[in-house]
Amino acid sequence: MPLIQLPHANFFDTVDPLDAQLERAQTLFSPASGLSTSIPSFMMWQDEFTYALTRKDNHSFIIALYGSYVYLPVPPRPFTIESLQTAFDYMKKVNGPGPGISRIEGLTKKQKEQAETWRFIPRLTLSEYIYDRQLLTGLHGDAYRAKRAEINHFLKENSIILRPFRTKDLTACGDLYELWKSQRLPSLQGEMGEKMIQSSQKTHFRALHEGEDWGMDAWVVLIENRIAAYTVGSSLDPTTYGIYMEVTDLTIKGLSAYIFANVCRQLEAYSFINTGDAEGLPRLAESKEHWHPVEKLMLYAVDPR
Repeated sequence: MPLIQLPHANFFDTVDPLDAQLERAQTLFSPASGLSTSIPSFMMWQDEFTYALTRKDNHSFIIALYGSYVYLPVPPRPFTIESLQTAFDYMKKVNGPGPGISRIEGLTKKQKEQAETWRFIPRLTLSEYIYDRQLLTGLHGDAYRAKRAEINHFLKENSIILRPFRTKDLTACGDLYELWKSQRLPSLQGEMGEKMIQSSQKTHFRALHEGEDWGMDAWVVLIENRIAAYTVGSSLDPTTYGIYMEVTDLTIKGLSAYIFANVCRQLEAYSFINTGDAEGLPRLAESKEHWHPVEKLMLYAVDPR
């Protein structure tokens, strides 16, 4: 019997909660094609979605259940026309016919082109920002003059400690999130960013509290013994490290630049840093551009034919 209340669960050969099969899921769905298609990105959102790892014949699927509807946040493995059709057959049982709800997200450019040969019509959904780690750690040249100035000002004005997150930091990080939220919300009234900040609080708590079990790392910056910033990330593939979240006291100039650049310095095993998409927020996109991405990773969704 399945351990999760997935609609029409008998469609599949096996159904398990994703968090009960993390090792198997990591084996099947790694390396991650992007930040948004990684296992930790799903685990963080368990308060909003229920995730199941399922199998039918020789195909594996991660199913996201929200309310009474389902979709696939990442393409099935292996990626074949048969696995896509199986996924859409299942979603039709749950969601009913027609477009708008049933979808498979997280297709890479190569998968998008393959899906087009199968007469699907993929659509662009996300653009994740990729950086050369060495450029971020060196900050050489005119392109990074402003970031160097921010960090130098910050170091001149503050006595700081950057260290790994500890369990005892959880309450202080929660207090920092409340402060950051109060600083961000006034400029986001009525925007999608307001909804994202409100809904992300539990996500941040889960990442800090449970993320180590999912392969995540976290760091904090202390200023005068007060936690003023934290960031959380994990490996996406052997060459790319993903930064999922960063929260800082926005009144402290240069703090955000400092924690980002200095965490990147510690990730010597990686060539690239992925900071995810801009979530449709122009100011966030502008901020990401200021770090000069070397690539924008395009991810696509595909709907039923």
